Amino acid sequence: MELTHQNLLKQLASLSENFPNLGIRLSLAARELQNTGTPPSENLIEELRAYSRNFADLKDQGLTLAKSSQIPTGAISSFPELENLIKTVTSKIESPTHQQALHILNQILAIAHQEQPEFPPLQTVKAQAKELYQLISNSQTKLPAEAEALIEGTHPLSAVLKLIQQGQYLDDDQWLNLEEKVTNAFGKKLIAPISRRKLTISETSLPENFSPKASGIKLPALEELDKSQQSVSQATDQPKSNIESLPPLIVVPSGGGEPNQKIIDDPDVMILEDPTPPAPVDEIIIVPGFEPPKKSPPTNRPNIMFGDSTSSRNLVNQTPGVSVGLKVLVHIQNVGDRIFAAQEYAGTRGQGFRVEAFQINIEPPIPGLNLEYMGNISGVGDTPWLEAGKLVGERGRVRRLEGFAIRLTGPTGTNYDVFYTAHVQNRGDLPVYSNGAYCGTRNQSLRVEGIKVWIQPKSK
Repeated sequence: MELTHQNLLKQLASLSENFPNLGIRLSLAARELQNTGTPPSENLIEELRAYSRNFADLKDQGLTLAKSSQIPTGAISSFPELENLIKTVTSKIESPTHQQALHILNQILAIAHQEQPEFPPLQTVKAQAKELYQLISNSQTKLPAEAEALIEGTHPLSAVLKLIQQGQYLDDDQWLNLEEKVTNAFGKKLIAPISRRKLTISETSLPENFSPKASGIKLPALEELDKSQQSVSQATDQPKSNIESLPPLIVVPSGGGEPNQKIIDDPDVMILEDPTPPAPVDEIIIVPGFEPPKKSPPTNRPNIMFGDSTSSRNLVNQTPGVSVGLKVLVHIQNVGDRIFAAQEYAGTRGQGFRVEAFQINIEPPIPGLNLEYMGNISGVGDTPWLEAGKLVGERGRVRRLEGFAIRLTGPTGTNYDVFYTAHVQNRGDLPVYSNGAYCGTRNQSLRVEGIKVWIQPKSK
């Protein structure tokens, strides 16, 4: 196989897809060995050997390519270190022109219609942009002619982007020339929302189909090992994408909404079928009724999902009634402040809404137990560690939360564990992290769309 940075990226993505389930099965086998003396199966041992061989082979290839590109390297012993090496090699090899073309396409793929998320003419534009993105990504030598036209500003996609970004500053002749190019390529229906400024670029983000899987995945806590063998089989055999494979059961908490929101006792439960399911599976949304705050008009967006407190994606056993009480406030793009309890999913899934800020309190308070947290905010970087009750991030500044960490403090803090996870753009549901470990990404322009937090006493 030709040793190229594109080959390395493909192997890296394959490796990242395989090791999480392998880690779960190894943890389960370790508990069986500890409790009953049952040795791991030969198949599991062989899979572990194969993973070790693949990891070592990919590391050798990465080091070889890094050496030929005169890139200094350090010790590589973990997957995040290997991932950083491959990405460094890739960014060094790719030409500025290559990166410029991909950056333009990233902006096009981030265009959103303010009122119609699935606006058909815009979907046609994005489909063409995705095809060109893939063509450029797979190009090993000279860029295709379409990419050159994109950079020079003569491609219809460039015309769309220029009308959206600079339309109000163009003179009449410039506008008419670009309008004609866009109309010939995509039809007249796209011009109306552009001229009315209904199309905006909310965030620059890589297209989902071309991003590698999540990194920084941890093995589950030992509480997972008490699950039944049926749960083991489900965890082992689940498809690659948790979002598409599991029909979500989404619950809006009765405490959701603004802090002063009036809560309805014994709300009627409405079961609604998703009118536009993305895949042939039955998606159910369970929405307890509540009165929306008068100051915040309802957002006209379909299928917003809050408060997933029963998700089977969690890797740590959550025993009802054991968790410490929490009040988790998140500020969500186009939604505003929402409040959730421990073990409730705080945010949205698949709606493109970023979490912009969060705040956590222990309620009711526990003597001697406290917590602190930090976040990584786009355009800002890592925040300092803040004590409970302080807001990480900013409201209304169009800055996304990209990752966070939580740790316990106080005299009795060592008697508890704090667990947390997140749903990240293009990555899906991340594994469960705990006790200060960083959850999310950095410098990848990927937004956190929801978080889940809970605290449990340590097993005696």
